[in-house]
Amino acid sequence: MKKIFLAALTAMALCSYSYAQDDDDEYEDEAPAASSAPAQSSSPAAQPAAAPAQSGAGFMGLGLDLQQTFGAGIPTFYLTFRIAPNMELSAILGLVHQGESSTEFKAGGEADGNDDATALTFGVGFDFIAAQMLLPVLVGGEIVINHLGEDNNRFDLNLLAGFRANPVANFYITGKAGLAFMYNTSEDANAEYSRLNFGFKTQIQLHWFFM
Repeated sequence: MKKIFLAALTAMALCSYSYAQDDDDEYEDEAPAASSAPAQSSSPAAQPAAAPAQSGAGFMGLGLDLQQTFGAGIPTFYLTFRIAPNMELSAILGLVHQGESSTEFKAGGEADGNDDATALTFGVGFDFIAAQMLLPVLVGGEIVINHLGEDNNRFDLNLLAGFRANPVANFYITGKAGLAFMYNTSEDANAEYSRLNFGFKTQIQLHWFFM
């Protein structure tokens, strides 16, 4: 009986050792598989695509002052540069020439009026897009020198604010209002004259940015 008990105990011990050995082999098989698994990609997330350029993002354009050109003033053009997304700098140029009057008398003879003159305007303008409401709000000014004929000049300082519309790409319609200060000088054979005027000023401009 004692021999049978010892044999059974020995058999149980051998079975336990065999089972433990099988578990160790299985763990060793799984460990290399886990270590050989591919590492997760650490590449950065894809960057979002850049936003498209806004309509009307030209750098240089031509402008026209409708009131000066088609009113009683000197036809005035603007060469405008966009120096920042919300800033513009303009060169202002206007030119008109008045020819000399000639009179022919019915009784005979002619006379010249000696009244020919060239009016020239040149200056600089600045606009700052201060806010964006329903339309962009512009604040700016102009310094303009007007040569209105021999010994007749005018210095203008315009302080203006207004709104701008962009109906199509690179084309703008701008309406402004503000104050204008005008210093006039002239002279004749006897004296020199000067005066300072000021008042309200309105302006309507067309701009086309072609570059």
